[in-house]
Amino acid sequence: MECRERMRRIHLIVNPRAGRGAAQRLAPAVLARLCGHGLACEVRATRAPGHASQLVTEALRGGAECVALLGGDGTVNEAVNGYVGLAREAQALAFIPAGTGNDFAKMLGADGDWRTACDRIAAGGTRRVDAGRCNGRHFANGIGAGFDAQVAIEANALTWLRGNTVYGVAVARALALRYATPLARIAHDGGVLEGRITMFAAANGSTYGGAFRIAPGADVADGLLELMVADRLSRAGIIGLIPHVLRGTHVGRRGVTFLRTRRVTVETEQPLPVHADGEIIDRAATRLEIEVLPGALRVVA
Repeated sequence: MECRERMRRIHLIVNPRAGRGAAQRLAPAVLARLCGHGLACEVRATRAPGHASQLVTEALRGGAECVALLGGDGTVNEAVNGYVGLAREAQALAFIPAGTGNDFAKMLGADGDWRTACDRIAAGGTRRVDAGRCNGRHFANGIGAGFDAQVAIEANALTWLRGNTVYGVAVARALALRYATPLARIAHDGGVLEGRITMFAAANGSTYGGAFRIAPGADVADGLLELMVADRLSRAGIIGLIPHVLRGTHVGRRGVTFLRTRRVTVETEQPLPVHADGEIIDRAATRLEIEVLPGALRVVA
């Protein structure tokens, strides 16, 4: 499928499974809006997990000026893994939100609206923002280990639900399980934390999981990661913490620690599940090496 106006060319990659099929349903309207702005669009659809990374890499090597992704945060994660280290200075990524959470697109100002994202692509403005790397895997928005990764596992299994309802149900399902609170050693730029933890997050953006303001002070362009560590919590403690995380008022609460760092190593005595941008990258990790990659992404914003 192509829109053939002889103007600036956009490579549009559609993840038809994103947002429980929302991306596929939106694709014709997105293409029409981009073409209405006078953009020439070449469209490809992903066929399997990981395919977006391959398509981004192919587009960049083919000289694409802008690669736009229609999908959710999982699609963003794949795109970043196809982009970092391969893109030339002027090559940019653009994110058109069509997933469940759309956290990174919101961080860049799209406000969850695909029309706004398309209009920004047409305007052509770009900026440099940070990415991160965890055990060799790149991420855009953040890494989570422990309870919130279990929530991500549950959310990804709820294929029949849409919107932020998914995360509420996923939290309830995760609470019903016997979750680990292992002894952890967290070595960061400023020292070492040791103790039992319920969850750990290394955030580039301030929000993930659709509505959870996990790291209210995080900035995608400051060259730092914001760490959030929750001590060992009971189920009641987690339930009490959740409303504060939704509002971003858990900063300063007892049992919750925030730090900023460029690098962090996390070691745990028991394995924990780990997610990157909501995608499970390890179900039983005992060591994480995480770092920020300042200015690694040029994005439309």
